[in-house]
Amino acid sequence: MEKRTSANIKDVAALANVSTATVSRYLNGNLARMSTATAERVKDAIEKLKYVPNSAARQMITKSSQLVALIVANTDDYFSTELFKGISSILETSGYVATMFDSDSDIHREQSLLATVNRHTFDALIVQPFSSPAEITDIMRRDIPIVIVDRETPGSPWPQVVTNNFEAAREATTYFVDQGYTHFIVLTSELDAATNRRERYRGILAAASHVDVVEVSESSYNHKAVHQQLTTLLTASNERTVIFALKERWLLEFVPNLVLQGYLDNTRATATGFADTSTARRLEPRMKLISQDPFLLGASAAEVMVNELTGHPERNRPVVIVPAKFG
Repeated sequence: MEKRTSANIKDVAALANVSTATVSRYLNGNLARMSTATAERVKDAIEKLKYVPNSAARQMITKSSQLVALIVANTDDYFSTELFKGISSILETSGYVATMFDSDSDIHREQSLLATVNRHTFDALIVQPFSSPAEITDIMRRDIPIVIVDRETPGSPWPQVVTNNFEAAREATTYFVDQGYTHFIVLTSELDAATNRRERYRGILAAASHVDVVEVSESSYNHKAVHQQLTTLLTASNERTVIFALKERWLLEFVPNLVLQGYLDNTRATATGFADTSTARRLEPRMKLISQDPFLLGASAAEVMVNELTGHPERNRPVVIVPAKFG
């Protein structure tokens, strides 16, 4: 049986009757000084020979992998997948491919992933961080563009694309206070772990005087125990109460049972929170929620990254805000 051999760039050049440099320019999209007829010959030769470019060899020449790393906090959240879709939609139009990594809401895992990105040939990094700028800088020794997404990072030397967390939370809280609600139960992952949670909590505190906090571990939690905490707080007083979920995952996980069991009637007690999908609104159509658009947040972060990668960082603002809307 005859052994099959793979075509190389010299085979393509010979069949198209051009130089290997011309084939290389075609592969890199550099067609400015190439006639249409020449480009067609190269294209036909590639197709006939079923030629697949050697990406490792191209990286050595171009010093670019065309890969952008994305580190998200938790792929259990719908937010992360929509963020990735938004980033990919923009990067791919500029010839880049996004690769997503999941830190699983663990700062140590995140820092291990940062070290992995640093060791490999990624052209850039978009990160939804737990780590501080100093920690990221210490790990990322390679000089590549970095964009922060979703989480406000004070002192960041890199562009940031975030939501108006403080303002949106304060607006929602003020609305419920004006409606006569005086007690707020904040349902959240560990507050100290992420800046966006702290900003949302700060927004609630700016408008409310009676605030309790129920923290849920993203890595391990007892659903029954959290439910019991919520029902105990709901029944501890006669105050009109709002459960304020700082992320959609907890809204979807705990609110339905509270509605079914009659704890939330949208009069004496109700719920609100940050929502990434229409699913949350279907729990109780009368609930007012804070809608954020993770796809748009991702697309905006990718636009900033493209400016960095194409040598136009002056087009970027230090902080881009993609506003969440309450209603």
